[in-house]
Amino acid sequence: MTPDITVRALHSLDDFRRCVEITREVWGDSELETEPYVTFVVAHHTGGQVMGAFDGETMVGFTKAYIAVRDRSVYLHSHMAAVLPSHRDRRVGRQLKLAQR
Repeated sequence: MTPDITVRALHSLDDFRRCVEITREVWGDSELETEPYVTFVVAHHTGGQVMGAFDGETMVGFTKAYIAVRDRSVYLHSHMAAVLPSHRDRRVGRQLKLAQR
């Protein structure tokens, strides 16, 4: 693991808005192409999961999962994961996915 990176659950609108900013930086989507922050709110409030990776106080990546049901079994469907280019190849994505698990 990367000792300077911490991963925690996200709950605030500011954090969800930061996820949208990271999405735009990672994929270069326009405003119309980017999922709005309310999809992070929906994931959070309906039993899903939104996790952020932080380098100090700065969020540098996230994962988002929605609650799902298949054959009467409930599980988390991992929908998105993103890490800023400045923090790639530092195992940040791995930390996020392990926390999500």
